[in-house]
This record gives sequence, structure tokens and C-alpha cells, in this order.
Amino acid sequence: GNGDVEVGSGIAVAALRSTRREHRARARRLRSRRIRAVLAGGLVLGVGFTMTLAAWTDQELASSTVQAGTFSVSSRTVQTDPFVSHGAGSPAALQLNATGLYPGVSRAAWIQVQTSGSLGGTITLTNVSASAPGAADQALMNALTAVVVQVAQPSACTPTTTSATMQPSPLTTVPSGAQLPPATLQGGGANTVTYCVVLTLPSTATTAAQGGTVVPTWTFTGTTG
Repeated sequence: GNGDVEVGSGIAVAALRSTRREHRARARRLRSRRIRAVLAGGLVLGVGFTMTLAAWTDQELASSTVQAGTFSVSSRTVQTDPFVSHGAGSPAALQLNATGLYPGVSRAAWIQVQTSGSLGGTITLTNVSASAPGAADQALMNALTAVVVQVAQPSACTPTTTSATMQPSPLTTVPSGAQLPPATLQGGGANTVTYCVVLTLPSTATTAAQGGTVVPTWTFTGTTG
């Protein structure tokens, strides 16, 4: 009888242990499923949150090329010559043929100016200077008169050309804006301005001017803007 009890008790203990293991295994499986569910829920919530913050964007851009124009002037004093720049140190040679002057004689020569850059502007006579180092040179410079007038073309420039707004004045006189208004220059050399310079040795010139030499320079300044 005792043996039967002992055998029965061992079976009961084994069954109890098996049941406990099954319960623990089910509990582990349940916890695992819960953890996976929580993680999955977290992933879903994360995706949902990201989708809420995301936005579609598009852009429109505009650009442009900015380039400065150029402004320069060039001139010529011989009709068959090209227009070139004549700056300080290399002035254009006026064809005055003014050697052997005597009282009462006049000489005339022209200069043409146009733009050589892309921009237009105006041209104005801004300065007249003269080199006369000796006494006879000074006497000649003081006796000479000049008038500068804008003409339509070189053929209109003669020793008898006169200006309606300017009388013959001392050689180094710069005409006022009213006497010789600024002339319009179009960009790209589209037009040409012609100036006529008339130089006169008046009949009142003293004998002290004999043999004198003067080198006058007329400065024409172009302006744009």
C-alpha cells in the first residue's frame, strides 16, 4: 500500500512540474507577443509621426547675365583713315597747313569723332592748350585767333567757315556751352560728329610774331551716363 502511495505521489509531482513549465512557457510566449506588439505599434506610430512632418516642396529660380557697356571715342582728320583713339601723347594731326602764316591769312581743318564702344553719349570741346616756349612763339600765340564750329561734313570746313554763336577768340579760349553745345554721339559708331577749326593770324599781328612756332592742342571729351 505504501508503495502505491509513493508511486502515485511521484506522478503527481511530475504532472505539477510539467504544468508549471507549460504555464511559464505560455507566459513567456505571451510576453514575447506583447513586446512584439508594442514594438510594432511603436514603429507604426513612428511612421505616422514622420508622415505628419514631411512636406513636398518645389522651387522656381530666376537668373540673368549682367554686363557693363563700354564707352570710348575715336577720331580721324583724314577722310580715308580709319577712326582710332588719339589720347594724351598721341593727338590726331589737324591738317591745318599752317606753316608760312602771315597777317590776314586763315587756315581751316576738320576732325571727326565717333564712339568706338557700345554706349552713346556726348562730345564737347573742353580744353585748348598751346606750347610756345620762345618770345616769338609767345607773340604768335597771343596774336592767333580761332573759332571751332560743328559742321555737317568735312567739305563744309573752309577758311571762311564762321559760327553763328562764336566769334574768333584768342587761340586758347574754350567755347562756352552756348557757343559750342555738346554734340550727341550714338553707340557703336552709329553717327559721326565733325568739328571745323579755323585759325587766323589777324592783320594786326605784330612783327614780333615772325618766325614763331606754336603747337596748339584741342581736347574733345566724350561723356556717357
